[in-house]
Amino acid sequence: MTCNLSFGVRVNADKKFISKTRQTERILEVRVQAPRAHEQEKRPPLNLAIVLDRSGSMQGMKLEYVKKAASHVLDQLTEQDQVALVVYDDHIQVIANSMKVTHGNRVEMKRLISEITSGSMTNLGEGYLSGCREIAASARQETINRTLLLTDGLANVGITDEEVLAKHALELYNESISTSTFGVGNDFNEHLLEAMASRGGGNFYYIATPDRIPEIFLQEFNNLVGITARKVEVRLDLPPNVEWKVLGGWPAEYKEGRLHLSVGDMLTGKLQDIYIKLQVPGDDKTEELALNAKAFGQGKDSEVLEGQAMIGFQCTTQEEVEAALPDQELMQRFGEVELADEATEALKLERKGEREEAERWMRASIDRHRRHMSASQVHQYEDLSSSMAAGMSEEERKRAHWDSYNLKRRKENPEEK
Repeated sequence: MTCNLSFGVRVNADKKFISKTRQTERILEVRVQAPRAHEQEKRPPLNLAIVLDRSGSMQGMKLEYVKKAASHVLDQLTEQDQVALVVYDDHIQVIANSMKVTHGNRVEMKRLISEITSGSMTNLGEGYLSGCREIAASARQETINRTLLLTDGLANVGITDEEVLAKHALELYNESISTSTFGVGNDFNEHLLEAMASRGGGNFYYIATPDRIPEIFLQEFNNLVGITARKVEVRLDLPPNVEWKVLGGWPAEYKEGRLHLSVGDMLTGKLQDIYIKLQVPGDDKTEELALNAKAFGQGKDSEVLEGQAMIGFQCTTQEEVEAALPDQELMQRFGEVELADEATEALKLERKGEREEAERWMRASIDRHRRHMSASQVHQYEDLSSSMAAGMSEEERKRAHWDSYNLKRRKENPEEK
């Protein structure tokens, strides 16, 4: 990476040595940087679908704030943008097909939004897919295509399987339709919404109180207009005998000797870190292992963005591998992400009532990373472990999950602003 103004990739490692005689675990840090937008540069046109839960649990102030947020988003859009409006309970209603945001269309869509009332069950899957179909019908090469899905409850009608919905989000992302999800209150499935956003190349948000809905929608809009690199992907050459694990929930696939990492859309100047654990088998016939990484993306004017980097590992004795000091700063960053990943998995166990197992999981994770953690981080995770053992409320689960999501994706937590 030569300049903050350019697109690029860099690969770092905890150590530059691997053993000739034993399997070696190495930590890779892949750092991708988006190009920085020029001040006078025109933002890309947006092609959005706003998909809103209108089930019975949304009645009252939740629905009123949602309607306010949707209207506020419309006020930020211009005639270069397109938007569709979909509402769902157990039935799906496309209240506005994808259309240009002219003054007249904006007024009409606001009127339609004001007439939304609450209904009954939650067919989240079909509501989401209906919004995506609207986007697909009006997508162009230069548009940023994104579905904004908001819910306060569980998917209990139609497609309800978390993995199936996340798979749909990934397939749509591969067709240039990304997904951001917004969970309101304490009754939605945070693991489902995170999976859909992560596989879908967008963002997940936890909105604790309805009055924050307009603010968070505006934050997502500001993210969208700041995108300078779309559909970013990293391809890492990796021998087939090397085992790998990508942290942080980033979509990854190994094929034809390369590990493909989907990074999604990136904001101007954003530096995104992705961590990979490698298990490299011993090989006394090799002196060096070289790994090449290439990053690709699409720029604001549809130009192809490319960057590449290489990292080499020296094959040596087990004694020299063990004697080498790891990069402490890298290990601290990695530890934050792996602990956040582990916390997400432990929270799933706690939700199922497996409290002792959840606590053991977290304590073991803390012990593995303790030497790279600050005292405050140790205290924070020990408190979380104790809370898991005692049993957590829905609000506590949501907040702990939200904190973990922001840490493993290395995002700013808007709750702390």
